[in-house]
Amino acid sequence: MALHSEGISSHTTLHDQPFPELLGLGCQAVTSADGQWIAVSSVTHQLSRVAVYRVVDLSCAHLLTFTMESESMAFHPTLPLLAIALDNGEEYGREGGLTLLEADTGHRVDFTEPAWGIEPVRWLDDRTLELTFFALEHGEDSLMARATVVRENWLGLAPDALDLTDFDRTPHDPEDPGTYDDVPPALPLLRALAERAGRRYDARGGVRAVAGLGDGRVLATRKHVAVECWAADGSALWSVPAPSALPGTRIEVAADERTVRVAVAGPDRRARTDFLLVDTDDGTVLDQHAVPFSAAMSARTDGVWAIRDTYDRDSETEPPNTPNTRIFAADGSPIGSVHVPDRYDLVPLDARRCPELLYVRRGRRGRWDVVALTPDGGAESVVFTVDAPLGRAVYASDGAGPALFHGRTELVRRVFPSGEVLWSRPLESEVIDLDTHAGVLYALCADGSLVCVDAADGSVLHRHPLPPYGPLSLHAAPDGTVLVGTVAGQILRRPATRVPDGSESE
Repeated sequence: MALHSEGISSHTTLHDQPFPELLGLGCQAVTSADGQWIAVSSVTHQLSRVAVYRVVDLSCAHLLTFTMESESMAFHPTLPLLAIALDNGEEYGREGGLTLLEADTGHRVDFTEPAWGIEPVRWLDDRTLELTFFALEHGEDSLMARATVVRENWLGLAPDALDLTDFDRTPHDPEDPGTYDDVPPALPLLRALAERAGRRYDARGGVRAVAGLGDGRVLATRKHVAVECWAADGSALWSVPAPSALPGTRIEVAADERTVRVAVAGPDRRARTDFLLVDTDDGTVLDQHAVPFSAAMSARTDGVWAIRDTYDRDSETEPPNTPNTRIFAADGSPIGSVHVPDRYDLVPLDARRCPELLYVRRGRRGRWDVVALTPDGGAESVVFTVDAPLGRAVYASDGAGPALFHGRTELVRRVFPSGEVLWSRPLESEVIDLDTHAGVLYALCADGSLVCVDAADGSVLHRHPLPPYGPLSLHAAPDGTVLVGTVAGQILRRPATRVPDGSESE
């Protein structure tokens, strides 16, 4: 099916700070000789980005992505030419490469090395590039060698201009302290550049949960923050600090929007989880419940909420008959509990806006029963049975009746509570988060898109490409505004999608 796509500019942004392409993980920053360009790497295991920014306005000119680690970069001594060394970081099956990017023209050329990683890369002068190669011999002994490449002209290279496998290499002692450069951290430089531009950069990303209120305010979690509140005009109102650098993981807004319940992992996420009740007016913490283990929160629309022990401990070390699912009233008072010896036998279903506490219980012949727990935990009823895990889910009731929407690599509408499938829509990417509002189902996908589907029949209305900031969380506000929380820390606000008859979703 052909989808209508809108540009990534159709949004406004909260926490609009520079360098969002780094996803809050700036590792190394290097500046070109003429001072016009800055390149910054953002590296995780076997996955990295290199963003090249114009220093004059901090706009991103180039964003390169790699399935290897780009731990070392260097600008040419006189040219706006960036050399990037690549290493897959594997002990066995080492691979690497070299990428050259001309910042002013965008000309890029990639050279591969199928048996060695490369790190670091250095320009010895305006003609000479030095590469350090790494490998393992017989799976045990590390090998290191260096090679230099001399060229009179480094610009406009063709893809076959260099053969990394054919360089003359000199064995090098890996214990030589001169192997690695002393690279200063990127954050101070990025903060200084942001200040000079009259902006701020705090690298506090990771919006794990976001929610819009009826008056236009926005609640969110992020690194070091249990929950924060933004005004409709984009100004910060209040913030509740988290007990560690970890952000809040889930927020549940009360029906009257006067309070919000937040789940927050402790400094050691295995040994503590806090559940805070916060006044949405000023951020006052009204109630705090803590458990000495990692736990997930689920909730019903009437305010009843539950926590489930999710710590992956040996079942033999678990205290006998200790409740691993605990149920509370909206004010935090305990009202029931459930103990299931096999912790993987009763798992909470992440279902948004649902009138029931839904869990998934392992059934027969590889199937799963979706069950509803009573608030006191004394009984459970099988709602329906499925052949595969549901993924993210959201409840809604519209002209076609009450339904549970869910999605992993496809979107499904089921009659609730019978479980009958009304429609199923395959997707090209995995679902990260899901929400619905006034006849439109929104799916935030791992490929960086927001897919909007007619909730009545499953037809795709729009596919919005999002900025490359790492989509992480989703919420449809009461006025239809769609909020997307990102790994980079930005909160994107998109207007309501229009339903097929042309009326705006409300």
